[in-house]
Amino acid sequence: MEPRSLIHIRHLINTVGARPSCSPAVRHAATECARVLQACGAVETRLQSFQGVPETYLPFLWAFGAAALGSLLALLGSTAIFFALGAVLNALGVWAMLAESEFRSHWATPLIPRRETVNLITRFEPLETPRQTVVLCAHLDTHRTPVFYSTNAWLKAFGALVSGCFLSMALGALAFTVAALFGWAWMRWLALPLFLLQSFAAGMMLHALRTPHTPGANDNASGVGVILSTVERLMNQPLRHTRLYALLTDCEETGAWGMRAFLDRHADETGRDALYVILDQVGAGELRVLTRDGLIFKHPTHPQALQWARKAVQAQPVPYKEVIGTAYTDALPATLRGRIALTVCAIPPSGETTSARWHQMSDIPEALEAQALADAEAFTWTLLQVVDEEPE
Repeated sequence: MEPRSLIHIRHLINTVGARPSCSPAVRHAATECARVLQACGAVETRLQSFQGVPETYLPFLWAFGAAALGSLLALLGSTAIFFALGAVLNALGVWAMLAESEFRSHWATPLIPRRETVNLITRFEPLETPRQTVVLCAHLDTHRTPVFYSTNAWLKAFGALVSGCFLSMALGALAFTVAALFGWAWMRWLALPLFLLQSFAAGMMLHALRTPHTPGANDNASGVGVILSTVERLMNQPLRHTRLYALLTDCEETGAWGMRAFLDRHADETGRDALYVILDQVGAGELRVLTRDGLIFKHPTHPQALQWARKAVQAQPVPYKEVIGTAYTDALPATLRGRIALTVCAIPPSGETTSARWHQMSDIPEALEAQALADAEAFTWTLLQVVDEEPE
C-alpha cells in the first residue's frame, strides 16, 4: 500500500506543477492544500500575505559582481585610489554574502525586487487544554535548475567555486587595502586571478537566473504531502494536549522569507517552547535529522528538539542518522531567534544529493521512494505522540 502522502504529492504536481517563489502557482498550491486541511477539521485557516523575494541568485550576483568590478579597477588603475575602490568593493561582496547567508540586511538588499506572496497557516486544537505547541512546516516553492546541480561533479565544483570566490573577496579586500596604503603598484597583478574567478562566479549566477524551475516532487512536495497525511490521521486520532499548526511557506528557496514572516507575526502566539518541525526533501533516501543548519555558519539544533527526535526513534525505529546540513532550511530563522526547531529530511545512502534529483527537472513523483515517505510519516506521527505525552 502506497503512503497517503504520495497521493497528495501527485495531486500537487499534476494540478499545479512547478512553483516559483512569489508566483501565482504558490498561491494555487496553498489553496489546494487549504482544502485538504479544512476538511480535516482546522479551526482556523489563514493565507498570510507578506513581501517575499522571487530570486535566490540575485543577491549573490550583486556580491560577486561588485567584487569583480573592484578587482578590475585595481587591475587597470594600479594607483592608491583604484586599490582603495577595489578593497571597498571586495569588502562589500564579503558583507553581502555573509549577511545573505544569515538572513540579515546588507547594502544590496534595497536592490533586490520584492513581491507579495502568501504562507498557508492552519491550526488544530487538542481534545483537552493545550500544554504544548508544535508547528509542522514545509515549503511550497521550488528551485531553479542551474547546471551546477546536474551531477555530483558539477555540484562539488560549484561548491569549490563559491568557497573560492568568498575567499578571493576577503583576500582582495585585505590585499588592495595594503596596496593602497603602501603604494605597492605591483599588487595589481593579484587582481587578475581574483577578477577571473569572481566574474566567472557572477556569470554562473546569471546562468542560474535563466533556468526553469523544477517540478519539486521531493523538494518539497514531499514535505507538504507528509504534513497533509499526518493531519488526515489526526481526524481519527487527535492529540490530547498539543496545539498543532500546519505551516506551508513560500520563499524558502530564496532565503526562508516565509518562515521569517511567520515568526515576525506569530512567534508570540505559538510561544517560546513551541517545537518547529521542518519537513524538507523526505521522499528519497534514509531519514536524517540535522544537528546543525546554515549555508556558511552551521548553527546547532536546539538540544530539546534533538531529545524529542531521539525519543521518537526509540518508540518507532526507522533508519535514522543525525547529520550536519549542507545548506539552510526553514528551521534556521527559528534557530537564530532561539526557538526549538528541527529539520527532518532524507538522504540517499550514497550521500549523493543529485541521486535525489535535488534542483533538477527530474524531481518528479515517479522518482520518489515509497519507503522513504512511509518512514517520514511514521517518524512525524511518533514525534507528535512523544511531544503530546510529555508531562507538564
